[in-house]
Amino acid sequence: MGLGDKKSGIIVAFEIADNNILEYARTTYTMISTDRSLPIWQKYSASGRKLNQETSTGFTLLETLIVLLVLGIVAMVSLPALHGALEDSHLSAAASEVVNALEFAQLTAVSSGSKTRVTIDADTDTILVEQFMPAVGLLGNETQLNESNVEGGIFVVMGNPLNRGTDYNISFAGANQFAGADITSVAFGTVYLVVFVPQGAPSDGGAVSLTVSSRQVVVNLDSLSGKVSLTV
Repeated sequence: MGLGDKKSGIIVAFEIADNNILEYARTTYTMISTDRSLPIWQKYSASGRKLNQETSTGFTLLETLIVLLVLGIVAMVSLPALHGALEDSHLSAAASEVVNALEFAQLTAVSSGSKTRVTIDADTDTILVEQFMPAVGLLGNETQLNESNVEGGIFVVMGNPLNRGTDYNISFAGANQFAGADITSVAFGTVYLVVFVPQGAPSDGGAVSLTVSSRQVVVNLDSLSGKVSLTV
C-alpha cells in the first residue's frame, strides 16, 4: 500500500468518527430538548440511554400503615393462644408437684420401712411430705421397736430430693411456675392427707383437683395399689 493510500484511509476513518460524533450529539440534543426536568447527568448514561427515574429507596405511608395493620391482626390472634399455653404450663407444673409428692412418699415408705405422710392443703395451696420417726431408736441387739415407742413417734418434714437442702414443703403462692394454679379440693377418704405404710399401700384413695382459670386437672390415687393417675 502506498503513502497516498494510507493518507486516504486515515481521512476516511476521521470522516466516519466525525459522523458518529455528530450523530451522537444530534441524538443527545433531541433527548435533552424534550426532557428538561432533571440535569443531564441524572437522566442519561454515557451511552445516551435514559436512566430509570422511578427507582424507590423507601416505603410509602400507605405501605407502612398496611404492615402495621397486619402486625396488629397477628398479635390479636396470637396473644390468646399464647396465654392459654402459659396457663396449661402452670397447671401441668402444679399437677406434677402433687404426683411427685405422692410417688416419692410411697417410694420412701417402701425403701425405708417407715410410714410417710403427704398433706395437701387446699386453703393454703401447699404440699407437705413427712416421714414417721419413732420416739426412740433401736438399742443393743433389738431388731424391732416396742409398740409404745412406735406409737410415741412423730412425723418430721423430709428433705426435698429435687432441691437439696430444703424441706419438702411446696407452696404455690408466689412461685412463677405455678402462677394462677389453685388446689380447689382434696379428698383422701374424709381428710386432706394420706399415709403410706411400709408395704406401699395408702391409708385411703382419693383425688386432688387443681385449676388455672377455666382449666382443670384431677390427680387420682388408687386406694389399693397407691398408683397415681391424671384426669384432664
